[in-house]
Amino acid sequence: MEQTEAFKDWLFRYQYIYRLRRTEKSKKRFLTALVTDIAKSREDIRVVEYNQQKKYAARNVYVGNLKKANRVICTSYDTPPESIGSYHLFDRKDQAKKTTTFILLSTLAAIAIGALGTLIYMRISPDSFQFNSLSTLLIVAIYAGYFALFGKITKGLSTRKTLVRNTSSILAMLKMIAENDQETVAYAFLDEGSYGNAGLEELQSQVKDSCKIYYLDSVGASAPLHLVGKFPNTKIDHEKVTYHASNQKVSYLFSARIDQEDQSFYLAKADLKEKKINMENISLVADLLQ
Repeated sequence: MEQTEAFKDWLFRYQYIYRLRRTEKSKKRFLTALVTDIAKSREDIRVVEYNQQKKYAARNVYVGNLKKANRVICTSYDTPPESIGSYHLFDRKDQAKKTTTFILLSTLAAIAIGALGTLIYMRISPDSFQFNSLSTLLIVAIYAGYFALFGKITKGLSTRKTLVRNTSSILAMLKMIAENDQETVAYAFLDEGSYGNAGLEELQSQVKDSCKIYYLDSVGASAPLHLVGKFPNTKIDHEKVTYHASNQKVSYLFSARIDQEDQSFYLAKADLKEKKINMENISLVADLLQ
């Protein structure tokens, strides 16, 4: 697929500038850029807040008329926490376990580094303590930085390589929005997708019962495309997408490998760290759902 200038611009900015979307501040920066980009071709954009708390509110972005839509294409935009090993789709317990393991290992490593640094300092530090000395102020600054970083580690670090999961799905949706303005098709960018289905459930409360929802996940990975759910009414070659029929309310379109032992869907760590997206998959997703 040949990339347009607009797509190249999206790819650069969402891969590098707005790749982190986990904190309140980083999410707002991303949403401002996203709404600005969509507004260049569409005016029917809404940012809806839910799960409001004192210092936090989750936000979904809707494009199009959800009440009239027969089909809604959606994806999550928030950044997943760092974890160990592969990413097994649809397995929340496995994701939670791997994230917890990463936090535990990184916390223990941080404690060991801090203890080692303290021992080294105690050996090389002078016997007399001078608070106003340059060396003392430097040590205070180092410890302040260490404990600030330690606090972030214990809460879980954000994955920094988010091109595949899930920036690639965001890019696929931006392409479709720019090329398709059908009144019966709407789009939704969902918050909190890395931690559960709160954003998806909020979307489902907004659409009519007969509306078909297609959820994109990691569609730009260098892995085959799969569709679990209902195949769209399209003339596209079905052989390009592995179809798994299901009567569930939400259909999932994603790139993944299949574990031959338990037939589960997964992406290896190397897949998640890819610096380039599979443009053939992006084009195929757009053709499939438009």
